[in-house]
Amino acid sequence: MDKIDKSLLEMIARASLPNLDGISAAKFRAQHHEHLDRLNKLEWDRYLEKSGESYRLSLMGLSEILNSVHELQFLPRRFEILFRVLKQHYEEHLNDNVSLNELSKASDLTREEVNVAVTFMVEAHILSAWATDFRKEDATIAPSEDILRHRSFSEVQKKLRAARLRHLQNRSPIEDTLAGVDSNIEDIQFLLHPTIIEHALPQYKNGHLRDAVFNSIVAVFDLIRQKTGLRNLDGTYLIDEALSIEHPYLILSNLNTDTGQNDQKGFMQIFRGSYLGIRNPKAHSLLNDLTQLKAAQYLVFASLLARRIDEAKVIKREQS
Repeated sequence: MDKIDKSLLEMIARASLPNLDGISAAKFRAQHHEHLDRLNKLEWDRYLEKSGESYRLSLMGLSEILNSVHELQFLPRRFEILFRVLKQHYEEHLNDNVSLNELSKASDLTREEVNVAVTFMVEAHILSAWATDFRKEDATIAPSEDILRHRSFSEVQKKLRAARLRHLQNRSPIEDTLAGVDSNIEDIQFLLHPTIIEHALPQYKNGHLRDAVFNSIVAVFDLIRQKTGLRNLDGTYLIDEALSIEHPYLILSNLNTDTGQNDQKGFMQIFRGSYLGIRNPKAHSLLNDLTQLKAAQYLVFASLLARRIDEAKVIKREQS
């Protein structure tokens, strides 16, 4: 991580103080559009978390800038206090839930201070359960047995950071390409199915990411109609007919085995979901936060679906 990366993280941290809930990702990306690839890489490398429409620091990102942002230097002490309380709670109650109000009393921290600290601590794999919204009055968390393996939260952080750095050092060229390192949009082509290259890659190259993702799923369903001859069906109706267990047009696996039937049924659900979540015009709001990286991942996903259709055994049946 270089000075520019750290500077971006520092700006996000300072802009989201005092509660560190996060800031508008779209606004920050627009203000720093010259660093879009860097921001994509910071997300991919897990220094930066994107939740909904907000950017916030991850625990890994916090570790990188803690010494340079004075306003954050209170957090390590709070982590250690809560770690000790949670460890004691596990020893006495195993993995029973504890409310954040109880944590506040036991740690002598305010509820807001607990909320902020716990938001980072959930990334450390020492909790077995936690609330989806720490601001709720009745929010709870539960420590896991893994908390007994560590003497302090700083030890947990050091192990997590070392493991993540090993991964970053050893990752493959494919991961670097998708992360935006030395990014060249043609580089993803070798991951794509020919029908996705034909119908979606041009839009992706031209920056029309939403159209590229939409077209990739349209192309998959067009391929199914081409293979089956079911030209008057679409969406879930097409999938239910084409991949039917009893009278299929396309066989993905050996339907004489439980494993094969499970594969067929599982991919029926995946194809249905891709229509409802991506192809269905009513679901287009899901694509409002597309980045180049996310769009590339959608295209690779569509390519997997297209490959399964290409590799399927085609059963010719008369059309009604």
